[in-house]
Amino acid sequence: MPTEKQQWLDRYDTYHAATEYNRKHYGKRIKQLKRMLEDEKFLEFLSDKDCKEDILHYLAKSECCSFDMYIAYNEQGEAYIHDHDFGLINHMKKMLRVLQSENFIKNSSVRPQAKRYVQMYVWAKTEPSTLNTEYEDKEDRLPF
Repeated sequence: MPTEKQQWLDRYDTYHAATEYNRKHYGKRIKQLKRMLEDEKFLEFLSDKDCKEDILHYLAKSECCSFDMYIAYNEQGEAYIHDHDFGLINHMKKMLRVLQSENFIKNSSVRPQAKRYVQMYVWAKTEPSTLNTEYEDKEDRLPF
């Protein structure tokens, strides 16, 4: 009996057809990630060294998806990135590429990780911090 992945691969015999399916099916998340990548204040937030530990802790404590392969804790309980190839902004770009690809991504870890990034975006806008005052405009909202 063919697996779900094999059935999906058989259904979309061309690269273009599979890519279009993913773009249509995951269009909402793709649009959200693109919006986040265009938001300069959010990118500054991700790059800010003062916020890095909070961001890593937020991503690591997620129950729905695993960032264990990228984020670890030291003996003092501080989060740090143990995979030197992992970057907060680059990972967001990688997730966007995967969601727009021709690959079978129904069971991919990228889907819940992208959702967690969107939750972090909302958290960054609503959490009482110096960043929150920069997100007062209604037009800064994500296209949900």
